Amino acid sequence: MGGGIKRTMKASLRIFSRYLFALLFLWPFFSCNNRHPEKELNLSGTLEMTEHDVGFPVLGRLDVLKVDEGDEVKRGELLAALDRFGQAQRDYDRQVGLLARGGGNRQAVEQAELAMQDQRALAPVTGVVLTKVHETGEIVGGNSPVLVIGDRSKLWVKVYVPEGFVNRIDMGQEAEVRFDGLEKIFKGQVTFIAPQAEFTPRNVQTPEERVTQTFAVKVTLKEAPAYLRPGVAAEVRLLLREESPP
Repeated sequence: MGGGIKRTMKASLRIFSRYLFALLFLWPFFSCNNRHPEKELNLSGTLEMTEHDVGFPVLGRLDVLKVDEGDEVKRGELLAALDRFGQAQRDYDRQVGLLARGGGNRQAVEQAELAMQDQRALAPVTGVVLTKVHETGEIVGGNSPVLVIGDRSKLWVKVYVPEGFVNRIDMGQEAEVRFDGLEKIFKGQVTFIAPQAEFTPRNVQTPEERVTQTFAVKVTLKEAPAYLRPGVAAEVRLLLREESPP
């Protein structure tokens, strides 16, 4: 009697083990086929600033360069000047004086002002000097940049969304942005979605993504504290719109 019970229990255990093995083997297939559609995307990118080239419309020797890379600047601040700036400024002041005394004309003042403006470079925005292209004493001009200024009020992260998800992202939708070493979660907004697909850029792809078609998406931060620096790594969380029913 005891031996029969043991044989029956062993047979039952073998059957149970087979069912358990089959369940474990098939579960990934069932879970993949019945999983819920993706609700969000978490994408990596790099913080960038809107950049402005600063230069001169005329050729000349760079005589004054008041800033260096990393310096903070304010909109309208004098950053650089050519060698004829001093003379152009004196000519302008003279024309203004003549006009005030009734011996000049408005056209001469305007021409002198334009000549003076051609000899100086002002900060177009409040921001930070990202690149110093030339040094004093060099010949510059012809609209080639002398400095590159980053606009602190416009910080953004570019990420690359796989083509299968881009139709579930909308212009203007909110996003969350995190940066390495910071606990704070920054609010962002989708301000650009590329009209055409491209292959994932090599500097952000993994080997498995080399043939993946993606769409570039720009997420602009709603606040731009001064301690955030361009080039730092960022993680962007985007909620996906529900898929439309077939």
